[in-house]
Amino acid sequence: MEEKASKRICFVAFLLLLAILFASFAWVVLMAEKPNAVLTNLSKSKSERVYLEVADSDFARMRGLMFRQKIVPILFIFDSDGKHPIHSHFVKSEFDAIYLSSGKEVVAVARRIQPNLSWVEPPKENRYLLELPPELTDRLSIEEGDRLEWRIDKQQA
Repeated sequence: MEEKASKRICFVAFLLLLAILFASFAWVVLMAEKPNAVLTNLSKSKSERVYLEVADSDFARMRGLMFRQKIVPILFIFDSDGKHPIHSHFVKSEFDAIYLSSGKEVVAVARRIQPNLSWVEPPKENRYLLELPPELTDRLSIEEGDRLEWRIDKQQA
């Protein structure tokens, strides 16, 4: 009897996880084409209106770019400064990782990270991470030492 109840609970938990993942994918598909933010390189006086997804929960940070059809800009907001490593398993194409301090200064740039890498760790502590398509990094001319800013539309944040 107990074994059946345990299996039932596991099955329900699995279905719930699938529903959450499906809802997450659907949200990205619906919103990916609609710019909701302005990303600015203050050091170079360059701005770009983009769709910027915010990953400020454990689940969103864990998911990152995994299982996406294309690279979408994602802003990771960490709870504290630290060396926050990433991986690129289940990512379909290359992307850039821009690590920023709590003052939004670029402390490290990892260009064109290839799919299926197990460990990418910044050399310095960071509070924020931007995962960007390489073309966007190029258009904004982002380099170590630059100061960035982002403004996200309130109705879509």
